[in-house]
Amino acid sequence: MGRRKKKGGRVLLGLLIFILVLAGAGIWYISPSKSLNLQYRSIDIKDKILTMIDTRQPQIVLTKDEVGQMSKKNLIKYMREHNVGVDITGADFHLDGQTMTADVNGKWGVIPFGATLQFHMTANGSYLFLEHKATKIRDLNIPLPVFKLDPIEVSLREYLPDIVTVKKVDFLNEGMKLTFKIDWLSIPSLW
Repeated sequence: MGRRKKKGGRVLLGLLIFILVLAGAGIWYISPSKSLNLQYRSIDIKDKILTMIDTRQPQIVLTKDEVGQMSKKNLIKYMREHNVGVDITGADFHLDGQTMTADVNGKWGVIPFGATLQFHMTANGSYLFLEHKATKIRDLNIPLPVFKLDPIEVSLREYLPDIVTVKKVDFLNEGMKLTFKIDWLSIPSLW
């Protein structure tokens, strides 16, 4: 009878060690692979607007980085207003046409993770919308019913003077082209 207790204890100990190793491997697998933060640069497109006025071509091009910085700023705002079940601690956005990809770091409770979020971008007037399409942790696809963000709204109005209204947005491989309706008679009032 004493041998059965020892054998049962060894099996239980072995099972416990196996579960701990499995949990440790899982935590290692989902842990962030790069260091990210939530700091963003403010975007100033005044020079582009002035060049547009000089050339009388009612359009400007925003670079991938500028769109990424605007998206990061609006992700922070989104996270303050929505409870998504995780805390995002860092992000880095990459634009390719209408596809925006965000590498994010976060915490689910006390467990750190790194993930890649994919968004489809659309525009309506002076607003960009990032619609969440997919989430991956390394090679593991997370089903949308498990984790899905509502569309993130990016307002271009806060970056533009009142005399311009966005007429059209073209998504490029290297950024985004904004075409405007302009009240050319209001331009002298800028100075």
